[in-house]
Amino acid sequence: MIKLTMEKLKIQLDQKFSSFLNPPASEEEIQKVEKEMAIKFPDDIRELYLMHNGEKEDGPGLFFGLPFLSLNDVLQEWYVWEQLEEEFAMEGSSYSVPAGYIKERYINRFWIPISKDFGGNNIGIDVDPDHKGQIGQVINFGRDEEVKYVIATQLSDFLEFIAETILQGNYQIEQEEDYLYWNYKNSTHFLDALKSLELPVLNPVSPISKEDTSKWMQDLDAQWKEIIQEDFSNPEDFIKRKKLYLIGKNLTHIKPLQFCTEVRELILTNNQLTDITPLNNMLSLKKLYLIKNPLSDLTPLANLEHLQELNFNYTKIFDITPLGRMPRLKNLEMDQTDVKDLSILQQCQALESLSVSIVNKEQLKQIAQISTLKQLNIHQLKNIEEEDLLQLRYLKNLQVITVENCYLKNLDCLSSNHQLREIILKNTVLEDGTAIGVLKNLKSLKLDGSTIENLKVIAKSSSLKKFTGSFEQFYYLKDLFHQAIDFSTIIGGMTAEKQKVWHQYLDTHKV
Repeated sequence: MIKLTMEKLKIQLDQKFSSFLNPPASEEEIQKVEKEMAIKFPDDIRELYLMHNGEKEDGPGLFFGLPFLSLNDVLQEWYVWEQLEEEFAMEGSSYSVPAGYIKERYINRFWIPISKDFGGNNIGIDVDPDHKGQIGQVINFGRDEEVKYVIATQLSDFLEFIAETILQGNYQIEQEEDYLYWNYKNSTHFLDALKSLELPVLNPVSPISKEDTSKWMQDLDAQWKEIIQEDFSNPEDFIKRKKLYLIGKNLTHIKPLQFCTEVRELILTNNQLTDITPLNNMLSLKKLYLIKNPLSDLTPLANLEHLQELNFNYTKIFDITPLGRMPRLKNLEMDQTDVKDLSILQQCQALESLSVSIVNKEQLKQIAQISTLKQLNIHQLKNIEEEDLLQLRYLKNLQVITVENCYLKNLDCLSSNHQLREIILKNTVLEDGTAIGVLKNLKSLKLDGSTIENLKVIAKSSSLKKFTGSFEQFYYLKDLFHQAIDFSTIIGGMTAEKQKVWHQYLDTHKV
């Protein structure tokens, strides 16, 4: 299949550009790269390299201006990502379009880079797809590629699409001095064009007809028509958006969103919504913010199997039973709500981060049974005795805890949390910080508008690496530690004299 497609494509390319594809790679060269990467090449990529080992350095870019990399360049590009994977694989937000096709990671060593844009971004072959994808699918990834698309279900489809694009004249040729290259349609960068293409090429998923879009637009009320006309280039652009930010629009309903089935990230903060029923059709949602809406019912979210991040702070939600049917829910924020019973969260087996207001000791017991929890933000504590906080010792995987707007006698409740590496206190008073000083793995302490009355005990910590607080707290602690401490961040204002003292300390105490 690849051979026939490439022969057709080469005839078309030869009419536009001088010969630029390299001679074939050998089977031995391919096997050497496979061994180094510990990856078996899919048949079509192997067949392509047995025809051409990439293109010349001054070539116009086989993939709409982006170069077809030689095996040596593939390996060099792969090395860069492989070395960063362990530390940064899950950095930032990553989205698969369609949902469930590409593993939602920043880096995956099983993505084979066959092209690059010289800016840290790639077109690649995915040999480690998610549960709905297939081995050999063509994808984008890289430094700027937060949204990752299935460009084609297989490499032969992508090459066929390139050939059809030339045949239809949907391209433009550019020249800069002696360098000749080409682009897809009117785009300046093919990876940017992915946002508006119907993908995967040749076999698009759920294309929306112009007739359906036209009827949908006609049925909109005046407020929604104004939003789409002012904030989006056209109705098709709105419907196909992967991220929708509708903040402070005074929305009373979201009926038009029932058509927006491709959205992965939806922000509806600060509106007047009481009904979110249209969201039950947005099955690809990964991130959803409902902050500051007079909303009381989460039932429409029950079937959102891909939802990983949910924020409904400052709403009237009182029942979170639907969350128990979200297998991927990872980050949940529910401060200042009417929720009293948190027991359902024990069914959220992927839940790692929780932000919540505590209004009774039973809630603490329920939180303590979420064994997967790594981050906990307690926005406030009401009706809680000191001994009630001891429930937190059962959170054996807790790594970060934030306590806001509280008055605490001590943090002895954390003495058994051996994975704890960061404590953040916001607008909080802590009488006795002794427990902080003896935590063995604590790396960072942040006091944001907070005080520890016996601050000196913090210096007993042998594991602490970074302290963030006011200038006065920095000045008090700076000479008390036995190890080097990062004091590079100060919270609050400083006079010119204080800034001078702080900078002098940083200059003489490099961490």
